Amino acid sequence: SVAYSIMTLKQRFPASIVDEITYCVESSYSNLHLVYDWIFTLEGEVSSEVSRKALDHTLNYYPKCRCILVNKYPSYKRWFRYRWELTESTGKDILQEIELSDPNFTIRETVDYYVHNHISLSIDLSSHIPLKVLLIRTPQRTFFSFIMHHAVADGVGSISFIQKFITCYEDIFYEREPADTRSGSFADISVPSMPFRWNYFSPRRLGPYFSYNKLFRKEPPVRLYSQQLPVDSAEFVAGVRDLPSQRLAVIRATAKTHQATVNDYLLAAHFQTVKKWTREWIGQSERIFIAVPINLRPPEDRTMSNILSSVNLSLKPELIRDTGELLQLIRQEMALLNKNEIAQTMANLSCLLHPIPPSLILPLLKRSAPDFAPTVLLSNLGVLSPNPAHQDEEGFHYLGPARICNIHVIPNAGGWPDVLVSTYNKQLAITQAVLSSCFPQETAERFLDAFVREITG
Repeated sequence: SVAYSIMTLKQRFPASIVDEITYCVESSYSNLHLVYDWIFTLEGEVSSEVSRKALDHTLNYYPKCRCILVNKYPSYKRWFRYRWELTESTGKDILQEIELSDPNFTIRETVDYYVHNHISLSIDLSSHIPLKVLLIRTPQRTFFSFIMHHAVADGVGSISFIQKFITCYEDIFYEREPADTRSGSFADISVPSMPFRWNYFSPRRLGPYFSYNKLFRKEPPVRLYSQQLPVDSAEFVAGVRDLPSQRLAVIRATAKTHQATVNDYLLAAHFQTVKKWTREWIGQSERIFIAVPINLRPPEDRTMSNILSSVNLSLKPELIRDTGELLQLIRQEMALLNKNEIAQTMANLSCLLHPIPPSLILPLLKRSAPDFAPTVLLSNLGVLSPNPAHQDEEGFHYLGPARICNIHVIPNAGGWPDVLVSTYNKQLAITQAVLSSCFPQETAERFLDAFVREITG
């Protein structure tokens, strides 16, 4: 095909500054691996051959997933910029199949497998493409894991990849006319649509932005731990909690009572959890910072890019009281951050790093990153819809004849808890990842349980 003939050529594409920053942050710490894992629990037939073919089609559509990140190429630009270099990787190279005899192997054991093998499943972008796929078969069910590096895609980009994979899988399995696997311009496979804007240097935008950053130094975020191990000696820790549809209905009803969104309600519960936790376990009562990712994509953008920024919502503990008052404060703070376009300004100012060689960006990031670390991070992927064209009367989606029973997304881990919430078929999945430099496994489980108790009242 035309797509395949183009893909076999030796090509390099520019990396975005977000790609580079992500890679440089990871490279600054030996035990920091910025990969995340989509885990699909399936019941029914899953074909290895069809999976490999579907991956081939999807990789043609999203060629960034078959690239490595290099700064060794015949150009003076290699001193300043990385490039994505196309490889000839195929679905056969990416898909790893594992057979297990344990009939009681569940999502908990799947997450434990991912945690215990996190080092070997990590991805060095300088030598490996940013995608690994595991097909774990057990006597009762199959688990499909899509492990992606954050430099290749944010949550929205990875959702697009998985939806495309499922479409290609079903087209092949049911011998339908294959979907168009040609992407748009190959020159744009990695550069997100985030053009530099001079108007973001106006006093109207920079004033609020500098005040926002000044707060970090004036009132540093409270930490959830009393002592910290070096990040380089830390281990990966992850946990999962599932809330059935009845409890999700109660959460939605409670949020509606306060005329709030579910996302605001989750933020309120997180603030309340952290306030109680720090007073009970740390004995501190300082300003709490919750980082909230902000998607900067236009609705039609389905590229495999990292078009993401974030804002830090902060409150003093004495203001975290009644749920209704707290939700009102959260709405006010978010409205102010959105009005001042803090996330957009942060993304735009990152372009100032373009003239700086990566060799200088690395030590700069390593020194500055701890100063801007939040207390916790809360992400909400919303309602997941992997294959709306093929679902049953109970609301479950399908991968061919295999029913997708559940979906869990294990986020990447840093020196603070990264909590991710997603909804699939009216069930709420809450996952948490953190490095043991912040929480050992037992403490991480207690913190996650405390958050769940706060949500459900």
